[in-house]
Amino acid sequence: MYIMKKIFNILLLGVFALPMFTACETDDESNPILNEPTSFVLNVPPYAVNNVYDLKNGKSVELTCSQPDYGFPASTTYTVQISLDSEFTEETSDAKANYASLETLYSTAKMEVVASDMNAALLELWSVKNEGQPLPSEPVSISVRLKAFITGSNKGVCLSNVIGMNVLGTNEKTLELPENMLLVGSMLNNWSVWKPMAKASGLNGQFWALVYFEENAEFKFGTKENEYIGGDDTRVKLEDKANSGLTAASNGNILVPTAGWYTVYIKVAVKGSEYGFDIMFYPGEVYLFGETNGGVWEYNENWKFTIPTQADGDFVSPATIATGEARLCVKTDIDWWRTEFTLHNGTIFYRENNNIGTSWSSDMGAEYSVQPVVGNVILLNFTTGTGKLQ
Repeated sequence: MYIMKKIFNILLLGVFALPMFTACETDDESNPILNEPTSFVLNVPPYAVNNVYDLKNGKSVELTCSQPDYGFPASTTYTVQISLDSEFTEETSDAKANYASLETLYSTAKMEVVASDMNAALLELWSVKNEGQPLPSEPVSISVRLKAFITGSNKGVCLSNVIGMNVLGTNEKTLELPENMLLVGSMLNNWSVWKPMAKASGLNGQFWALVYFEENAEFKFGTKENEYIGGDDTRVKLEDKANSGLTAASNGNILVPTAGWYTVYIKVAVKGSEYGFDIMFYPGEVYLFGETNGGVWEYNENWKFTIPTQADGDFVSPATIATGEARLCVKTDIDWWRTEFTLHNGTIFYRENNNIGTSWSSDMGAEYSVQPVVGNVILLNFTTGTGKLQ
C-alpha cells in the first residue's frame, strides 16, 4: 500500500497564493525574497524516551515542529518519514531508500500522525529489512523526520532533524485503498449512470474529476457501482474550496447549490476496518503548461483556459506562442502533473492510465503528446470526454 520514498501531496490543505519569486535587490511585502532553509526543528515528544506508542490500539502520534524560515509567512506542507535506521539514505542504482514516507500530509506545525499510516509503513520497512519476517511482539525502535515544502509548489523543500521513538506495531492487515472511484447523480442526468474518476497520478486512494453541476444538483459516490455513499455517511467529510455551497442534503445525498464547473477531489484513508472519505470541491480550472506556452511551468493566469457556462461547452486555451509539447492539467492543491491529461485520437486521456511515474512524453512517445504549432488553440469537452486542436 505504501511506495518507498514517494512523497505524497494531497489534501486537507488550505489554498495559499504563492508569491512570485524574482531576483531583485529589495525585499518588501510586494516582492518577498525566498530564503532556502536547509533544515528546521522537529521536537522530541515529551514522553518519547521512556514511552512506547501502540500503533494497533492508538489512533495517532502527536508531533510538533518549528516552521521552516522562508523569510515570510508561507503555508507549509509536511510529510512524515520513518526509518528503522538512525540515518536516512536515499535511493541509489544499487539499493532502495531505507525510509518510507507516510501518505497523509499535514498543514500545521502540530500534527496528529495517523497510527495506522505509521504501522503500514513500519510493516513494509520491516519486511524489506528482515526478508519478509513479521513484526516482533515487542516494541521496535524507529527514526522519524519531517520533509517540508511551501504548499502547492516545489519550493522551500527542506528536512528536519531526526528523532527516535519506540513503537509497538501489529501484523494485522488493514483495508487496501480502493483502485476505483465513481460519481453518480443528477448532474449526469441519470442516477444509474456511474462516472469513473481519474486517479491522481502516484497517489494511492486519491481521485479527481472535472464535472458541471447544475443549480441544486445532488450526487453520491462509490468505490464501485451501486454503492451510493452520501453526505449522511459518518465516514464522509466535505470541504468546499470553490464557494459552491457544498453540503450534506437532508435526503442523504450531497448537495451543490451553486451551478458551475468544479473539480471534485476525493481522498480515501484507511481507518482501522473502515474507509474515511475526504471530498473537496475546487473551482473547475484548466491550465496549459510547457513548451508551447513559451516554457511556463506554473499556474499562470495568462495560460488558463476559458471556462464554459454550460455542461456541453468547451474549455478553450489561449493561442499558443511556440511549437512544442503542450502539458494540460486541472488546478488543485497538489503537484500539477498529478492531475495531468493529454489528448489521444481526440479523446481526453488521463495520465494515470499510463502509470509512468513522473515522466510523460518521453515514455509515452509522440502518439500521446499534444504538439500544437504557433497560433493553435486547444478545445476540451469534459462532458463528452473529447478534445481537439484548431
